[in-house]
Amino acid sequence: MSEQDQVKPYHAKDSAPGKEAADVVAEVLQHAAEREEAARKKQGPKSPPKWMLPLTVNLGVLALYFLIAQPEFLIVNPMDDPRSAVEVDQGARAMVYTFGITRIENFRAENGRLPSSLEEAGSPLGSQGLVYTARGDSTYTLVSGDLTFDSRRDDPRFWAGAMNLGG
Repeated sequence: MSEQDQVKPYHAKDSAPGKEAADVVAEVLQHAAEREEAARKKQGPKSPPKWMLPLTVNLGVLALYFLIAQPEFLIVNPMDDPRSAVEVDQGARAMVYTFGITRIENFRAENGRLPSSLEEAGSPLGSQGLVYTARGDSTYTLVSGDLTFDSRRDDPRFWAGAMNLGG
């Protein structure tokens, strides 16, 4: 009789018990082995080329040389002021008149006294080198570099000269 003709009991199976679990475990182990083999073959990140380090060091040394030695070919000559000395002087007088004298005179008109400082008068020039000195209750001087305005002898209307207001 052939195997097919033989009658097997109901509880008999074609495979031995536990074979399915063993097959699953075998597949998992095989998959793990394949992954380990692929990880071993996998290449790490590329290292920088051999010429990169010497190039970086040389560029750093060159940058330090330029910073410390400041060779002539790297120094940019400052631009000369295209205005004449008269125009520069007139501009400085106009600035002192606009931001110094007028602010002081406006303060005196409003408060009946001279301000104790340019900042009190509202002038931004006190922190930029314009020196204000009050002499008593009615006279004062303003000094900016070579320019000096003395309220005792100079008339504010004519001290600044003809101002070009643009336009």
